[in-house]
Amino acid sequence: MVENEEYKGPLSHIRILDLSQTLAGPLATTILSDLGAEVIKIERPGFGDQTRHFAPYQNGESHYFLSVNRNKKSIEVNLKSDIGMQTLKDLIKECDILVENFRPGVLDKLGFSKEAIQLINPGMIVCSISAFGSTGPLGERAGYDIIVQALSGVMSVTGDGVPQRSGLPIGDIIGGLFGAISVLGAIIEKGKSKKGLHIDLSLLDNLVSLLGYYAGKYYMTGESSSPVGSHHPFIVPYGTYKASDGYLVLAIYTEGFWKKFIKAMNKKEWLTDERFKTNDLRVKNREILIDIIQAELDRKKINEWIEVFEAYDIPHAPVLNIEDALNHPQIKEKDLIKKIDHPSYGKFSHVGTPIHYSNAPLNNNAAPPTLGENTEEILRDVLGYSNDKMNEVLNTMNKSI
Repeated sequence: MVENEEYKGPLSHIRILDLSQTLAGPLATTILSDLGAEVIKIERPGFGDQTRHFAPYQNGESHYFLSVNRNKKSIEVNLKSDIGMQTLKDLIKECDILVENFRPGVLDKLGFSKEAIQLINPGMIVCSISAFGSTGPLGERAGYDIIVQALSGVMSVTGDGVPQRSGLPIGDIIGGLFGAISVLGAIIEKGKSKKGLHIDLSLLDNLVSLLGYYAGKYYMTGESSSPVGSHHPFIVPYGTYKASDGYLVLAIYTEGFWKKFIKAMNKKEWLTDERFKTNDLRVKNREILIDIIQAELDRKKINEWIEVFEAYDIPHAPVLNIEDALNHPQIKEKDLIKKIDHPSYGKFSHVGTPIHYSNAPLNNNAAPPTLGENTEEILRDVLGYSNDKMNEVLNTMNKSI
């Protein structure tokens, strides 16, 4: 890597054709764009990615679209027209990777099955992201984040009563992360074999693969875990507690921290209490211990407890809201929050990539595109279309898809 401001990242030689919308696919391509890839986003004429229409808006731009579409170029293509289909075919020839999140079978019906794409561009990597993948009894069913959270078992262990959806859309987010990871792996494989790969990524598979120790417990004991709210199912104390003026978390993960915690709380009797001598016993008596700790923590304010816990090296943190988290000194020090000057929205802040290369900082921070902003540029510079052919494409834009 070279230390200079012109460095665009390890994927600066890669061009991606992005047929995805909403969150999982766009997040995957955003991650890849942060790493330097050129991303050409195909959008429906006059409408675009459906998240362009999710409130709140400012100057006609949606916060949702802006949050996961930086560093991309937008081209409007009418896939219901012959010239639009030809444009898509020509773009496939000129790109290295295609990312899509249609229902399985939709791309095939358009005439772009994985076999057809391979004939057009034998080395192309295709990443297909869907709720359930292309096989299995649910293969062609529509599915969204909350659906896969429910089917994966994740909601059954979230909350403390009625099953709860995660506050973050983790099904889609994990889909974006696995999408980017799988594409990176395919790029390495292509470098060895010179052949493209087809990635069939299921949001449900992604979440089930992360069940980790919950799945391990089931296979060992035959029992499903019950939700324990904001506490840990297998470690106590490890969870959320209320101080007199707000909430904080404790993570007493080891016996060493448990002994430190006893000293910090000035409760020597906990050390010899038969109910709490080991983590297994603390888990068995979780409700008793959690209530005892809660009664003690309610005596002081959060900042007072932070001072105590820092002095005794106890893993802890206040529960911050979004505003406080974004303005935390640690986040500011890491230079995670970036500013972008958008042509219609104006200047705005956003959360940038958490990926940092110490000897080659990434400098990709281009504004998300307005709808069709780069249509003529891509037709002319990427595809080499003549003015007449370019106008033929542009004349189809008034036809809805």
